[in-house]
Amino acid sequence: MIESYGKMKNETDINTQPQVLQRQYMVKIAICDDEKHFRDDVSSAVSEYSSKHEVEAVVDEYDCGEDLLESADKYDIIVLDYQMGGISGLETAKHIREKNILCTIIFITNHPSFVYESFEVRTFRFFEKPLDVEKFHKALDDYFLIYGNDYPIQLKIGRETVCVNTRDIVYIEADNKKCYINLVDKQYHCAKAMAEIAKLLPSNIFYKVHKSFVVNFNYVSSYDSKNIYFVNGTTAHVSRKNLASFKDAYRTFAKSRNI
Repeated sequence: MIESYGKMKNETDINTQPQVLQRQYMVKIAICDDEKHFRDDVSSAVSEYSSKHEVEAVVDEYDCGEDLLESADKYDIIVLDYQMGGISGLETAKHIREKNILCTIIFITNHPSFVYESFEVRTFRFFEKPLDVEKFHKALDDYFLIYGNDYPIQLKIGRETVCVNTRDIVYIEADNKKCYINLVDKQYHCAKAMAEIAKLLPSNIFYKVHKSFVVNFNYVSSYDSKNIYFVNGTTAHVSRKNLASFKDAYRTFAKSRNI
């Protein structure tokens, strides 16, 4: 049961120093094109990027949209060609959106006039063939800048270890020299100060809105001049002096995710 300002029952006390595990991003990528040499080019570009940036990438290849749609796998990034035998890239993307609204779609095609139609499926990037590796790598940079801020924070409890992913933290609330780490449906009571925990979090999605609250932009449902309301029904205070800067930061965050 969630009480006012995030106090939850059945709290777990965590009394040791949190440690950040080595950040290792893992991304699942599907490449869908009926030309094998193009699939090879994209796969090679992904491999080059992975090696350079220490990203673990799992890549699957498909030669038609039908096979991709039949797959039970959920992909973080899907690289699609528009013109393929059978179902088109656009129709494939429309069906993908029906079952995986959060995936990132990148079109690379010989048909640049298709760019405006691609907006219908909230395309992340649109490139012409042949593959420009530098631009493709920049697209991956942008992807990780926006979506790649999820990594585990390791909290040790005696001989046990609790791993909390940064994306699962709704907000942190100070409790004197301790703090509450609030997830959607759980709360940990940590023996470390809020400021120490905040240092471990990605700064572009977490923001200090009050001396007692650091919030995750991803979970903000609304706000007014005094409070910030989260999607799980909890609430945090926003101070008068931080309100304007919070609004600016949140608008910048939200704008980067608009298509």
